[in-house]
Amino acid sequence: MKLELIITRLVILVITGVTGTFLNSIIVVLNFRFWKDVTTSKSYNRLLFVIGLTNTILQAFFIFDTILQTYNLYLLHENVLSFMITFGFTFIDVNIWNTTWLSLLCCVRLVNSSHCFYLKIKAKFFSSLPLLIVGSVLFAAAINLPLFWITKLHIPANTTDSSASGYFITVDNYYIIFSPLFGITVPFCMTCVSIGFSISTLLGHIRRMERSDSHLTSAQLQGHYRAVKTMVIRVFLDFLFFFIIVLGSSEQLILNFIAFTCVRIAVLTYPTSQAFILVFGNPKLKSAICRLIKC
Repeated sequence: MKLELIITRLVILVITGVTGTFLNSIIVVLNFRFWKDVTTSKSYNRLLFVIGLTNTILQAFFIFDTILQTYNLYLLHENVLSFMITFGFTFIDVNIWNTTWLSLLCCVRLVNSSHCFYLKIKAKFFSSLPLLIVGSVLFAAAINLPLFWITKLHIPANTTDSSASGYFITVDNYYIIFSPLFGITVPFCMTCVSIGFSISTLLGHIRRMERSDSHLTSAQLQGHYRAVKTMVIRVFLDFLFFFIIVLGSSEQLILNFIAFTCVRIAVLTYPTSQAFILVFGNPKLKSAICRLIKC
């Protein structure tokens, strides 16, 4: 059974590695071009550029990690494993925080309010977005840096007790609670709240347009529905990823090979799934990739 799970994980890595790297590279290239276009939103394209770049780095990290596991290079020195775990979790947290900033950006752009406090927050958010992106990187690095020292690699004397990789990993229990709380739970809740406000605003706008005699074209209506559908899928993906990671981080489940493999599969597919949502929820990216495929 373990061999089947390993093969399944490798197949998923190959599929997500090829498609995810391709899509995320296109997101990086296109948004670097859109970044220079004064007719587009700079903040939105900067975030897409950073998310695509982070996803591309994660895809390369997963491939490198698989090579180290396949040839048992982690057994050469414990620090190699500690560094890879610290680096991986840092970039996963960075990705989750960037998704939160993107959700908040869409919420701020969609929700209209004349309250002076909201207008100040809106103006402050746009001007502070580059600092928030850099701050989330530093914050993710700070909360995951202890992993380098508290991650322990154990090689059982009896080979029948070892896992498929030939070793066990143990992490301090307090850190297992602390890291997901600030690295996953907090940004996940912020994403859900901001997407909830955005969906409510869009649905309210659609209902008002349908009741009135406004000149809302079919293309505009389809665009609103596509935005709602993209946000719902976005929340579902984040919730599934959040649920699997938090559930699999408990010490009782992490020792179970099947549960550990499910956690790894969820992590492997997350950057690719996010790229699909970003591409097919953005008409410019979708049309650009379709033109590229045709060429």
